[in-house]
Amino acid sequence: MAGRAEFRKSQGVVPFGVGAIIDFPDDSLMMAGLDAWPVELATGNAKSRLLNASRIIDGRLARRLSVNLGRKIDFFLSPTDAPEPFSFGLQQQDDKGYMPFVRFPNWHFCPRCRVLTKVPWNAQIGDASLRCSNPGRRVEGTAKTCAQVHKNRRARLAPVRFVVACKHGHLSDFPWNSWAHHKKNAGCVPGPSDLYLYSTPAAGLAGVVVHCVKCGSKNSLAGAFQKDAMQRVLGELCAGERPWLGPDAAQLSCPSVPQTIQRGASNAYFAKVISSILIPPYSLQLRQALDRPDIWDVVTSVRVDGKIPDALLKVQARNLGFEEDVFKRAVYERLDDEGVTVSETHVTEESYRRDEFRAFLGARPPKDERLDYDKLDKSIPAYGDWFARVFDRVVLVTKLRETRVLTGFSRIVPPEAVDGAVADLAVRPKPWLPASEVRGEGIFLVFSATALARWENEDIKKRSALLQRRLDLHRHNRDFDSRKLSPALVLIHTFAHLLIRQLAFESGYDSSDLRERLYVSTSVGEQMHGVLVYTASGDAEGTLGGLVRQGEPSRLPNTTRAALENASMCSSDPLCAESTGQGVNSLNLACCHACGLLPETSCEEGNLLLDRGLVVGTPEAPALGYFREILDS
Repeated sequence: MAGRAEFRKSQGVVPFGVGAIIDFPDDSLMMAGLDAWPVELATGNAKSRLLNASRIIDGRLARRLSVNLGRKIDFFLSPTDAPEPFSFGLQQQDDKGYMPFVRFPNWHFCPRCRVLTKVPWNAQIGDASLRCSNPGRRVEGTAKTCAQVHKNRRARLAPVRFVVACKHGHLSDFPWNSWAHHKKNAGCVPGPSDLYLYSTPAAGLAGVVVHCVKCGSKNSLAGAFQKDAMQRVLGELCAGERPWLGPDAAQLSCPSVPQTIQRGASNAYFAKVISSILIPPYSLQLRQALDRPDIWDVVTSVRVDGKIPDALLKVQARNLGFEEDVFKRAVYERLDDEGVTVSETHVTEESYRRDEFRAFLGARPPKDERLDYDKLDKSIPAYGDWFARVFDRVVLVTKLRETRVLTGFSRIVPPEAVDGAVADLAVRPKPWLPASEVRGEGIFLVFSATALARWENEDIKKRSALLQRRLDLHRHNRDFDSRKLSPALVLIHTFAHLLIRQLAFESGYDSSDLRERLYVSTSVGEQMHGVLVYTASGDAEGTLGGLVRQGEPSRLPNTTRAALENASMCSSDPLCAESTGQGVNSLNLACCHACGLLPETSCEEGNLLLDRGLVVGTPEAPALGYFREILDS
């Protein structure tokens, strides 16, 4: 289908990735699967130009996903830019292409006569099938039927609001015919103008009625949203339909019970997104070149007894503009990495972030390798005595690149509740996945291990255990794996929220453009107690300098103290400060919209597991606060 001006390519991963329903002003469309993306349909030079324009290289993330998904992932592709509509042939545009959509739901209704009509899944904008041509009517009357109205004035069909989904991502049209006839006349086969959808004065779904004029059967949608309605009323299990992959891509073995949802509901699409910060050595120009599959295939095309001839390596190093010895060493390091990848079983999120934690604390990249990653280590004493008592390190990340990859999705429940059985993005697995990249800047803070050990007493553990019990119950009820929660995680997470809210006033960024990335270990071994606050907007560069400037010794202590002072008093106190549980499943303690919550895109935990009592204390127990002594001084 043709591209839409309202759709930005940065939205093609989150929130409108493959399989997501997108409500345009006059259409309801769904992003098609990877098989229909422009790069898969192009050939020759056009394919090469599309690859070069949209390819994203992150070897560390590709390695992780290759292990976790059990198949080789070579690179990532961003959605393509749409061609310029008024180029008049003055510029070549074979590196651009329209992103593919399918029409869903297929059932539409006429807002004039209320007839239900099924339109083709690939109907284009302007097709006659999207205009009502109903020759009949639901009730007697003297007005013209839609078929009698001039074709240019016929009402445009509107997509219905209700669809049927299962937790594994399958999606189907609501069974309007079966629902209208499930009480009587089950054998009726209505024609194309026999089903009508209209509203009555009754409240709620009881006022939405589907009516078959052929046999007179009618039924309201009351009860259609009950969890087992499709199985109990119609005796149907999930049909396994995957409309984003085409009309013939159904998985007929799905045992799930489908559930009625609204097409624009928040549970209609849960993307499973993996994010990564590009760090050395993967950020080095040589490593990024070797991580490109086209270059790597050429470099390793000839091997003799497992070795690549030195002559070939010299030629390739010269062609790519790298020193011969450095190039040769990098090639064999990458070959060693491939051998390790095969033997690994699963890369956990904690171990993956530990590599980033070490990189932030490691050496600065060479001057000519600072395009995608650069940092400045700051002297802690320069921030003042009180700051040095609670933080061990401050690192200003002047350049960073984050890659966000869509690996699948679910519906009804989040992906972690379906044991990894997320919906497929393509009929045939690809060596690439859809992704987007964000360039930005950040402030990395490491909390003092000594101060944390002194602060974490029995009262702190008891308060944190309350959240742990609720988290265990919440995850058990939703069939999630158990998760260990530490007081340090709640403290650092809440502090990140408070700092972002304060930075939004002082750095020039909106709070929705800032994001947290937590580095807190819960397993035995090397400990992590850090947080990265960074820009997360889709800006072309994202490195305006305002955030790093706020991290300088002349500014960050004042910003931090202001954030803590604002957190010590909430406009909802004393209710907020004395709260024993608020938010979803009471997974927050002393934290609410007035003092600590952020836009959902800024928080890794969905605005849960927050408690400013562990940051600044409470009126009854001020000693609970990690920063309490700072505020009292």
